[in-house]
Amino acid sequence: MKIEIGRMPRDEQLPLLLCGLFEQRGYRRYRMSNFEAYDLYRENRNFLESEGIITFTDATGRLMALKPDVTMSIVKQTKPGAMQKLYYIEHVFRLAPQGGRYQEISQMGLEYIGGQGGYAEAEAAELALHSLASIGVQSVLNVGHMGFVAGLLDAFGLRPAERAAALAALRDKNAHALRGIAKKNSFTQRQTQQLTELASLAGPFGDTLRAAQKMAASPAMADALGELCSLYDALHDLAGAGALRLDFSTLGDMDYYNGIVFKGYVKGVPRAVLAGGRYDNLMRRFEKPQAAVGFALYLSELNRLFQEQREYDVDTLLLYEEHHTPAQIASAVRAFSVQGSVFAAPALPEGLRARRTVSLTDTALLSKKGGDGTC
Repeated sequence: MKIEIGRMPRDEQLPLLLCGLFEQRGYRRYRMSNFEAYDLYRENRNFLESEGIITFTDATGRLMALKPDVTMSIVKQTKPGAMQKLYYIEHVFRLAPQGGRYQEISQMGLEYIGGQGGYAEAEAAELALHSLASIGVQSVLNVGHMGFVAGLLDAFGLRPAERAAALAALRDKNAHALRGIAKKNSFTQRQTQQLTELASLAGPFGDTLRAAQKMAASPAMADALGELCSLYDALHDLAGAGALRLDFSTLGDMDYYNGIVFKGYVKGVPRAVLAGGRYDNLMRRFEKPQAAVGFALYLSELNRLFQEQREYDVDTLLLYEEHHTPAQIASAVRAFSVQGSVFAAPALPEGLRARRTVSLTDTALLSKKGGDGTC
């Protein structure tokens, strides 16, 4: 029996669609255990999104952890200098930002390790755009650049604590906090204007890129703009490129990311459902010399959206009675399956939402033989 993907629930369709998309570009499936030696995360805690790690002792006495991150495990097993393109569908376990409860988060993502010359970033961003479009609702992919922001903060000579505060204010687009930082550090009027303008420097990619070029105050910032220009050249004529925006408040962790970063949003979900970027800094932590870029799509964030989109649980509810034989019921189910999904039951299941309800007694299907007469 052939099952059509289009008839599956949307939350089940999406991973299958993306598997096909990623494999079409040469990515292969990466699978890992739910467990990893705790030392991996203890030694690299500053690269993790969540402080809380669930640990346990295995039968040999080793301290293990339920994995809070996938990329770190991929980087660990990557050979120095090797190029590989991998995708994954995994669950990670993290402490929720609010409430202090642990969450099991389903995510799907890809890693392009060893790609050079800017194409790897362009491919990752393109596949991120396609991934968001596959969700089936209005979406946007915000792109930023860690090097551009770092270059401006370096030019201001901010101390580490003030630098961290400035980054937090930029992420929040908090111009008031940025003016406070500028005043505390005796910025000139021009420097204060540059810092606050950076928080609001966002919009259509091409227009925002041109505005950013007027702010370049160092070679590092000019290099960052060159990478953004290259990305835009590669993507601006794509179908769906209208969802691409340049936003310099889109930032990741400076210890982790070092170049282009992006976050994806869809209508109906208040938080980012996709995040990624170039993470050479993590590679260097594991003494791997190659560049790397990737992203993760948070499938768990989409669950409520898909539930709201689904009006019915099943296309046909087929009600049968005691006198109907298994052969008659099976024959009717096969007939209605041509029109979509079928749930056969002797009574209405509680909470089931059916597009239509059919009584087997009232259908013309009983005029057909339910079996071959052998029994």
